[in-house]
Amino acid sequence: MMADPVAEAWDTVHAAVATARAEVRAAAPDKATAADGEAYVARILTTCLTDAFLGHLTVEGGLTRALLTRGGPNPDYRIYSAPIDQAGRYRLEGRLNGSERVGIGTYSFANGVAVISNYTAFDAGTGDGFALDVSADVEGPNTLTILPGARMFTIRVLHRDPRAEPARLVLTGGPPVRDLCLAQGSTEAALGQVAQALVGSIRMFLEWSAVTSMSKNAFIAEEPKMAQGVQGDPDTIYYLGAYDLADGEWLEVVLPPNISGYWSLHAYDHWCEHLPGASMGDNAAIADGDGTIRIAIGPSTGTATPNCIDTLGRKSGALIIRAISTGSVPVPQTTVHAGET
Repeated sequence: MMADPVAEAWDTVHAAVATARAEVRAAAPDKATAADGEAYVARILTTCLTDAFLGHLTVEGGLTRALLTRGGPNPDYRIYSAPIDQAGRYRLEGRLNGSERVGIGTYSFANGVAVISNYTAFDAGTGDGFALDVSADVEGPNTLTILPGARMFTIRVLHRDPRAEPARLVLTGGPPVRDLCLAQGSTEAALGQVAQALVGSIRMFLEWSAVTSMSKNAFIAEEPKMAQGVQGDPDTIYYLGAYDLADGEWLEVVLPPNISGYWSLHAYDHWCEHLPGASMGDNAAIADGDGTIRIAIGPSTGTATPNCIDTLGRKSGALIIRAISTGSVPVPQTTVHAGET
């Protein structure tokens, strides 16, 4: 009987799903978190399948829109990517519209992790419209040099106003989409990519959830082994933490006054999936008289504190603070409280 490479590739995917489910189940601290983990594996699998089989539906203006499912994504961002050819010549044209910032990076890869190669950014201070020429030999203003080893563009659009039109971006110079996309060029190869990406993603972010879980009700700077994966934007300061609360408890996070520029605090479940609406940022937080910002986090924060993050019934999970700031931002202080705020 002749081998069927597609059937064998599907078997590889099924084995990868079984592996991912088993490793997530083993890492779950309780039954409720394990139940969240099953849906988490399904969402990561969906993302991997989309990457491998639906690229033609996620490309606009030469850029692929990323699904924000992996590793503590920032819901304030719209993220786009495109492959890089070292010999290629590209032009990115854009208009900010109602977005606050566009960060453009080129990335290489080390051990499956994207590593910043070169980077630039545009915001309201640089004008609404912009253009960027990108190649290995380009120099001067409004250019980005492709450094050796760079394989991918990643573009982060900071967009928080739901009523405003987001930034418009068009990348030219890349290969056109001519057919129904298959990553790696064949069904069996695309399925192989799915299997590898699923297990790789799950294992990487199990490490992240383990690290954040150790910092209970507190924040730390990202560890060196996580820094490459966390530091997607070199202009951003990151603090990682976790909430781990008993019945009736809530966590107070205190941010110092005078943080200039963008900052955000987002709550996630144990698997580093963002919880819808569980966010606070400089565009919405209400400060004390001295400028201090106090944020209550948990499933039962009450309503007296103006800045509340509802963790949607979850008593434990990850927290990430990001700041794009011209000055230093000290590690935020935290206190666990019991009862209503």
